[in-house]
Amino acid sequence: MAEKFPDLFDKLTEKWFINTLGSPTAVQQQAWPAIASGRHTLVSAPTGTGKTLTAFLVFIDRLLEQARSGNLKQELQLIYISPLKSLAGDIRENLKRPLDGILEEQLKAGIPSKSTGISVGIRTGDTSQKERSRMSKTPPHILITTPESLYLMLTSKSGQKILETAKAIIIDELHALIDSKRGAHLMLSAARLDRLCRRPLQRIGLSATIEPLDIAARYLSPDPVAVIAPKMQKEIRIAVTSPLSDKRTVMKDPVWQELAKTVYSYCGGTGSAIAFVEGRAYAEKLAYFINQLGGEGFARTHHGSLSKEQRFEVENSLRSGALRLLCATSSMELGIDVGDIDQVFQIGCPRSISSTMQRLGRAGHNPNRISIMHMFPREAVEGLYCGLTAEVARNGGIEYSKPPRLCFDILAQHLVSMACGGGYEVEEVMELLSRAFPFRDVKVEDVREILCMLAGDYEHERDIPVRPRIIYDRLHNHVTGDAYSRMLAVSAGGTIPDKGLYTCRTESGVKLGELDEEFVFETRIGDRFLLGTFAWRIVNISKDSVIVTQTNTAGARLPFWHGEIKGRRLRTGIAFGELFRRLARADEAGSMLKELEKMGLDEPAAKSAADFLKRQLQSTGLLPDDRTILIDILWMKTATIR
Repeated sequence: MAEKFPDLFDKLTEKWFINTLGSPTAVQQQAWPAIASGRHTLVSAPTGTGKTLTAFLVFIDRLLEQARSGNLKQELQLIYISPLKSLAGDIRENLKRPLDGILEEQLKAGIPSKSTGISVGIRTGDTSQKERSRMSKTPPHILITTPESLYLMLTSKSGQKILETAKAIIIDELHALIDSKRGAHLMLSAARLDRLCRRPLQRIGLSATIEPLDIAARYLSPDPVAVIAPKMQKEIRIAVTSPLSDKRTVMKDPVWQELAKTVYSYCGGTGSAIAFVEGRAYAEKLAYFINQLGGEGFARTHHGSLSKEQRFEVENSLRSGALRLLCATSSMELGIDVGDIDQVFQIGCPRSISSTMQRLGRAGHNPNRISIMHMFPREAVEGLYCGLTAEVARNGGIEYSKPPRLCFDILAQHLVSMACGGGYEVEEVMELLSRAFPFRDVKVEDVREILCMLAGDYEHERDIPVRPRIIYDRLHNHVTGDAYSRMLAVSAGGTIPDKGLYTCRTESGVKLGELDEEFVFETRIGDRFLLGTFAWRIVNISKDSVIVTQTNTAGARLPFWHGEIKGRRLRTGIAFGELFRRLARADEAGSMLKELEKMGLDEPAAKSAADFLKRQLQSTGLLPDDRTILIDILWMKTATIR
């Protein structure tokens, strides 16, 4: 494959890649020419096909060439946007491989460098003030950040000074952003970045599972986009296994203890595995019961209510192979490097087909390996839906993206932020909105009304005293800000809401994670609970934090958190409806059990699902020809299985 590199990369880069990784994947062969030409590029390919390196390698090669020639200025050239702070740190570590590897090839070749090397900086909510000040004085060549931190940098003069020299922006895990207001917030920041840099930055979007591609491309950039989505055959295996036995039991929590036994039995050998669950409390519960079988430390947890230090420790243990089982929520769906994972377990029915594919891709991460997932339903109806989900996933069906429109609340945040930087005209706002897909339908009248609201007109009409968020000159259509505007933009900007969570800390001040306020309300000093697979006793409860000390697990209860439940998408519902009709016809032919087994259900799970569906059909009293009415009702009920 060496002949594929000379026209695009330096010989040193080519040599490192071939010696380290071998032949490039199909997505790399197709994406590199588009990225090297400066075109906006959307890269859509399965997990494990090297998308992140695909996006970075062209820029790394150019930066190293500038360093060798002595032309590398200490200024920002590339911005990488990560939807997760933990993924941002992971990317910096992974960038060391090509940077250090190519420099090593350079030393072997006896080529001196006139520069000290390529600098990589991280700017997230966890970045200290000292690091931020250092970054302002010495900007990195590559900046890794999050949507919220990019917005805050655009709001401050020091941040704008760092960003104004950027040439390209990489947006990773685009599928995780495109359907949310967080994604809309980011795309408006990207439009503002174009204005700040006085030229459209090259945009590279990376996604594992996203459809339709034309919408995703238009979302990425209003300019023409090269879509790289090669057909890549990756073998997958999804099996639905019933963990429930027919034996009577007097156990306190029989379903989860049976699940723990089954999952533990599948963790044979020495490999690592990930068990995905549909809730943070479920992750703690599963890990607790599995550790009773495998010993303390056999299983750990990973979810959004654990502190970043706890999550980082768990990620490193999994990456190094020291951890046998990780019980995780969707926090591990995205592209965090998890090392060599043999298999993935799914407890209960996943929320979506896209989530199923993302989680499946965690196992057998490389293109030439088989991705294996075992799904364990907790009840008969859940087994049925697991089978439907597995069948749709095997056939490559994923939800269509539906980006939000207008998003006036997000626009209001940016209008305040922009006012802090010297002001703007209404016409300038309309130019920005034309380059941000979710805001393409916003009219100039809408912008003026939002500006009037921000200027305090709503309160003034009702004689309510209020300080204007912006200063709006209606005669000249000009907007400026003041110190209050800046304070609002920084303190209330971004899209992460305050969920009323209590910080959980040890007596020495170490942050362990966060607890739901309702759980704290029901808890008293001296109570014990589990968090991160460790037991803690509450020492003190203040207005916004819980102080704990480590204790034994005896009498410790599981915490709970309230989260948002997402319904099933229409396209998935239609696919489920087609499968339900297929099962109804199979029931008439007396072959429903065989049809369910074809969907990947083992015999016990298939029998339970078949019995459930037959009872539903028989209880209606409908004739066989009319049963499709019931089937339509069943799949239209998009309630989440709990």
